[in-house]
Amino acid sequence: MTNRKWFFGRDWHYWRIRLLVFLSVVGPGIITGTADNDAGGVATYSIVGAHFGYQMLWILIVITGMLYVTQEMGMRLGVVTGKGLGDLIREKLGLRFAVILIALVFLTNFSNILADVAGIAAVADIYAIPRLIFVPIFVLLIWTVILRGSFNFVQNIFLTSCVLFFCYLINGFIARPDIPAMLRGSFIPTLPVNREYLFMATALIGTTLTVWGQFFVQSYFVDKGVGKRNLKNARLDIIFGAFWTDLVAYFIIISAAATLFVNGARVETAVDAAKALGPLLGEFAKHLFAWGLLNASLLGVCVITMGTAYAITEVLGTERKVNASFKEAPLFYSIIGFCLLACTIMVLIPSIPIMFILTASQALNTIVLPGIFIVILKLINDKKLMGPYANGPLTNFISWVTIVSFSAISLVMLYLTFF
Repeated sequence: MTNRKWFFGRDWHYWRIRLLVFLSVVGPGIITGTADNDAGGVATYSIVGAHFGYQMLWILIVITGMLYVTQEMGMRLGVVTGKGLGDLIREKLGLRFAVILIALVFLTNFSNILADVAGIAAVADIYAIPRLIFVPIFVLLIWTVILRGSFNFVQNIFLTSCVLFFCYLINGFIARPDIPAMLRGSFIPTLPVNREYLFMATALIGTTLTVWGQFFVQSYFVDKGVGKRNLKNARLDIIFGAFWTDLVAYFIIISAAATLFVNGARVETAVDAAKALGPLLGEFAKHLFAWGLLNASLLGVCVITMGTAYAITEVLGTERKVNASFKEAPLFYSIIGFCLLACTIMVLIPSIPIMFILTASQALNTIVLPGIFIVILKLINDKKLMGPYANGPLTNFISWVTIVSFSAISLVMLYLTFF
C-alpha cells in the first residue's frame, strides 16, 4: 500500500483542506499592506531610489517587522472581539474621546485619499489626457464597484489589484540593478547624518505605517467574518501582506536606483520618475511604471475611503458592511461618496495647495498614529476583552519597542518638516 504521508507526515488531502481554509481567510492583511504602496508611497520610494541609490534598502527590513507587529495586533483585536477599532474605542474609552480621535483620523485619512486621487490625475498628466475627463471616469468606477459590488466581488477586485503590483517587479528586472550594491544596501545599515537622508528615511517608514491602515485591517477582518478558529490563518495573511508590501517597495527603489540615481537624475514626484524612465529604459518601462501608479492610486482610494467610513460609522454605532445596500447603510456609503467627490473637485481646481495639504497630513499622521498604537496596546492587554488572546510579556515588549521607535521617528519627521 502506498504511503501517502509525503510532507510533514500529512497527505495531500490534509494540505488541500488547509489551503482552502487559508484562502477563505486571506485578503484583509494582503490588501491593507499593498494599499500602503499607494500614490504617496510610490512617489516616496521613487525619490529614495533616485536620490540615495541602494542605501536605504535595509530600512525596508525594519519596516516589514514594524508593519507586521502593528497589523497583527489590529487583526487579533478584530478576530477575537468581532468588533472594529472604532467600536472598541467608543465602548472602552467613551464616546467623547472616540469622537475627538475620529475627527483627527478623518482629517488624516482625507488627505491620504486626496493624495491618491492626485495620483490618478498624475497618470493623466503623463499621457497628456485632460484631468477633467480622466479623473472623474475612474472615481465614478470606484464608486460603482464599492456601492454595487458584493463583499466577495469587491475583495476580488482588491486582490487582483494587489497582483498587478507585479509590474513594479518586472520594472526592477528590466532596470538590471547592481547586485553587489543592492545586497550591501539591503544588509549593511548606513545612516549618514544629513537632513535630506534623515527626512527621506523617516518618510519611508511614515508612508508604510498609517492611521487608516489600523482601522481598515481590523474592520475588514470583522466584515469578512473571520473567527477565532482561523486566527493562525489570519496571522499568515498579515505576514504575507507585510512581506509583499515591502517587496514591491524594494523593487521600486532598485528600479529608480539602477536608472535615475546612476544617471544623476533628480525627481520630486512619481510623474517625474515615470517620464525619466522612458529615455533610460524605453517606453515599455515608462508605461509599466505609469500603469502601476494608476493601479496603486485606485487601490489606495478604494481602501482608504472604506477605512474612513468603517471608522466613523463604528464610533457612531451605525451599519457598515460592504454587503449592505445604500438604503441599509446610508451613512457608510455617504462618507465614501463625500470623500470621493470632495477630493475629485480639489484635484481639478488648480489653485488648491495640494502639496501643502499633503505635507500637513503627513505631519498629522505622525502625531495621531503613536496615540492610536497606545490605544491598541491598552485594548489588547485588556484580559476581560481578549481573554487568553491578550498580549504576553514578550509580545508586549516587542510592541512597545516598535511603538517607541516609531514615535521617535515621528518626532524626527515632524521636526524636519517644519524646522
